[in-house]
Amino acid sequence: AVFLVFALLAAALVVRPWRRWPVMAAIAAGMAAGSAEWVAEAYARFGGPLARYHLASAEQGGFGLRTGFWAELRAVNGPTLCRPCTIAWRYPVLSLWWLALPVLVLLGILVARRAGHRASALLAAVCALALGAQYLFGIWYAAPRFLLPTYALAAIPVADLIGWIITRTRPAERPAMRVLIGFVLLLQLVTQHAVLGRQVNDTVQLHSDYAKVAADLRQLGVEPPCLINGAQEIPVAFYAGCASAPDPSNKEPSDPGQFAVLEWQSSQPPAYAKNWARHRLPGTSTLKLIAYLPPAKPGP
Repeated sequence: AVFLVFALLAAALVVRPWRRWPVMAAIAAGMAAGSAEWVAEAYARFGGPLARYHLASAEQGGFGLRTGFWAELRAVNGPTLCRPCTIAWRYPVLSLWWLALPVLVLLGILVARRAGHRASALLAAVCALALGAQYLFGIWYAAPRFLLPTYALAAIPVADLIGWIITRTRPAERPAMRVLIGFVLLLQLVTQHAVLGRQVNDTVQLHSDYAKVAADLRQLGVEPPCLINGAQEIPVAFYAGCASAPDPSNKEPSDPGQFAVLEWQSSQPPAYAKNWARHRLPGTSTLKLIAYLPPAKPGP
C-alpha cells in the first residue's frame, strides 16, 4: 500500500488537473482506512508497526534488492508458492504472455498519448509497477498471486492498445480484426485455465502429503504440545497440531519438549540434531523427508 500511495501522490503532484486537496485527502484517507487494521493488529500482537515490519523482513529473508523477477517467471505456471524457487522454467511457451506484457503496456501508453488520454494509461502502468516492483526486485522467492494487482492495472493500457488497433484497422477489415483479437484472448484464457487445473490438482496432492507426514510424526510420538522446525515446518506443523518456529541461531531450544527437526533426504540436519534419532518417513509423492527426534528425557 505504501508503494501504491507514493505513486498516487506523485501523480497528483505532477498532473496539474489532479493537483487538488480533495484528491490528496482521498489518497491519505484511503491509506489510513486500509492500514488501520494492520496497525491495530501490529500493536496487539507484535509490539508495534516497526516491530512487525522487522519480523516480516526476517520471515522474508530480509528486504532489499533481489532478482525476484526470475523467480516470478519460473513460477508463473506454478507452483503456487516457489520458496525456495529452485525449479526449472516450466512450459516456456505458456509464459510468453508474461514476457510480452511489459512491451504491450509500453505500446498502450504510447497510443494513449496519441489519443489524448496518456495520463490515465500512464498512471495505471506506474501503479502496476509500484505494486509489482517489491516482488520483482525486493524478495528472493515467488508466488503467482503476488502479481495479480499488477496484471489488473496493466490490463488498462493493454486495453488502450487493443482499442487503438481496432480503430486504426480499415472498416471492412475490423470484423476480422475483432475475431483475431478475440481468438488471442480466448487462447490466453484456455491456457491459463489449464495451468489453474494442474495447480489445483498439485495443491490437493501436496496437502494430502502434509497430512501423511503429520500422521508419520504422530506414529513417532510427536503429538501436541509440540514444536517442529526445518523443511516445510509451517504446513507440517499445522497438520500435526504443533507450533513451528524457524531457528536462525541453529541452536537447540532450551526446552524442546515434543520436538522434531525435518530435513530433506539430501540435506544435513542442524549441528545440534546430528546425534538425534534419525527416522526416514515412509515418503509421499512429493515430500521426501527425514525426521530427527531428540533423545527421550530420563524420568524423575
